[in-house]
Amino acid sequence: MTKAIKRKKPRFEVDTDGMRALQAGREPWQLVKELVSNAWDEPTVTRCDVRIHSNGNRKTVVEVFDDGAGFQKYSDAWVLMGHTEKRGDPTVRGRFNIGEKEIISVAYSASVQTRGHTITFPKSGGRRITKNTVTAGTTVTCVMPWGHRQAETIVERLKMLLPPIYITYTVNGAIVHPLEIYTATTGVLDTIIQTSPLEPLTATKRKTDINIYKPTNGTGYLYELGIPVQPIDCPYLVDIAQKVPLPPNRDMVRDSYLKRVYAAVLNATYAEIPTDNMSASWVRQAIESGKADGEAVRHITEQRYGKHVLLASTDKQSNQRAVEAGYTVVHPKTLSPDEREQIVAHTNMQHTSRVFPSYTKGNGDIKDYTLHDKDLTPGMLVIRAFSIAMGNQLIGRTIDVRFYRNKADRCIANWGANQLGFNVSHCGRAFFDDIGEAQIGTVLHELAHCEGNWHDGDWQRSFNRLSGRAVLLALKRPELFTVEHYKNRLHIP
Repeated sequence: MTKAIKRKKPRFEVDTDGMRALQAGREPWQLVKELVSNAWDEPTVTRCDVRIHSNGNRKTVVEVFDDGAGFQKYSDAWVLMGHTEKRGDPTVRGRFNIGEKEIISVAYSASVQTRGHTITFPKSGGRRITKNTVTAGTTVTCVMPWGHRQAETIVERLKMLLPPIYITYTVNGAIVHPLEIYTATTGVLDTIIQTSPLEPLTATKRKTDINIYKPTNGTGYLYELGIPVQPIDCPYLVDIAQKVPLPPNRDMVRDSYLKRVYAAVLNATYAEIPTDNMSASWVRQAIESGKADGEAVRHITEQRYGKHVLLASTDKQSNQRAVEAGYTVVHPKTLSPDEREQIVAHTNMQHTSRVFPSYTKGNGDIKDYTLHDKDLTPGMLVIRAFSIAMGNQLIGRTIDVRFYRNKADRCIANWGANQLGFNVSHCGRAFFDDIGEAQIGTVLHELAHCEGNWHDGDWQRSFNRLSGRAVLLALKRPELFTVEHYKNRLHIP
């Protein structure tokens, strides 16, 4: 972390024309919503009024009033990136201290009237500061280069905001009432916070409330404390009750963050999802995140495929026998590797070759000695999850993993028909207490048989490739090689 240094003199100046060029491409309502967001952040505000008026000649007047205490420092009207106490509180929206400057940079002219001072930004440039008799409240007025249709769109979009219950929020005189919460939940999500004025903003994770609403127009949207951020695939308005990690334009989140949000929504609403939406993109992403509850994953899987479902294997005879027996056979490639891993982990979905084996050479006798799931130790469950993860990540397959006892079979493990079998009689129970060189080597050895048999040249080349892939994977995702990772996923204490 870079040490913070207090500078006596500023190093930079802002080119307002350059800033205008950057902001002019944004949707007008996105600029106006920043003024509303600033008002809502003030703890003494009980009223926020927005007025939008177009004269029909590519000029629109925007006025945002709040009845709060006013600017603590009137210089905040033109100083960018100045310190704000909002950075230390994850439950308020502000952090960049540039909201009103963005819209002012685009405006023909503007003014900020706050307690004691009025700052005017004329069309000719610069600023003028005059004293006034105002003791509270702030009014930001901007004359914008927007036409009548843009003004109408701004009014409609500003009505999408979800005002706090303690603030009366109006748009052109009409009160925007708070929506009724459909359901509420919580989730551990990324946020940012500044612990002191000279310290950088720090990314952290924090448990937060998440309010879910049903949209009036059927379009889903992600919100940060009542302020719209971006459209989303799921059919809800999802309001995060803390700072959302955003770029300065505050209009997009990372895909990984959105997946966690989807998981929280899925956990709260999975029982209400229509059957024809069980394969919706947001549902799949929620499962991929690894944060969806096991009960939710099981429900979605059953509604999507039915109660009798198996994963297709490379053994076509097993697949055919499963279909004839009335099973739904799912091709593994129709699921992403992460989605397969989660579904298999939470539903124990098996391959057709395990339930309807064709008894191929090398594993035909395993069926007589296979341990039931109820007899598996926590360590065996971990090794099974690890092996499945390696299959997904290294060879792009969701493999079947089983444990059996057979003293006559001298191998500690074997491979056949997309099945990896561990012979407990020879590897011993202690083998399943760790993910180390013995366990990793055994799994790689057996996975290499997917391209070569009986340790021939194809097998050797496959083993070499998988070993290299495993090293790169361990560097990129070291958690996949730890016992704790799978215990957490499987909820094993």
